[in-house]
Amino acid sequence: MTSLRSYGELYDQSVRDELAATIQDEAERLNRFVTNLLDMTRIEAGVLEPGMAMIDLGEIVGTVLERARKVLQNHRVVVDLAADLPMIRVDFVLFEQVLFNLLDNAAKYAPPGTAVTLRGRRQDDSVVIDILDEGGGIAPEHLAHIFEKFYRIRRADRQRAGTGLGLAICRGFVEAMGGSVTAANRSDRGGAVFTVDLPIPPVSLP
Repeated sequence: MTSLRSYGELYDQSVRDELAATIQDEAERLNRFVTNLLDMTRIEAGVLEPGMAMIDLGEIVGTVLERARKVLQNHRVVVDLAADLPMIRVDFVLFEQVLFNLLDNAAKYAPPGTAVTLRGRRQDDSVVIDILDEGGGIAPEHLAHIFEKFYRIRRADRQRAGTGLGLAICRGFVEAMGGSVTAANRSDRGGAVFTVDLPIPPVSLP
């Protein structure tokens, strides 16, 4: 920021644009980190009060994919929502954050050019949402701890792996909305799958 503000006239436009993009990226990363800390504080303090409402899953998915466009820009995005999905009862803002965190996590750990799939299906009395990637999967020793606060898996390429809060926040938000979230390795190919299970509410509920 200091270089751009004080010596901007010394750089050509391409360099100024690159510096501005770097500043924006770092500002967004800092904002996500602060937001994650605040969200985690609310969960641990027991003051999280979801504003539950009947929502169409497709509406939330459309919103979160628009928001996650940048983090998913190097991946193929596949959306597979069953036609017979009932409405779900969630807090729109919290559940959007859950899906964003799971998509962001998939993008971090899967190679560029691979597919990140968001799948929604009905299973018995639940709506099940799967986020699948085509990365290296999750080592057995990590599976039991992956939703713990500040737990991070070091990536082989040594790039930034995140703050270790995103998945813990997912679990806190989903459980506050009466659902559950689990992690596993894909059975059909290499990669991980994160599964959110939400009970289908009675029709009479608002």
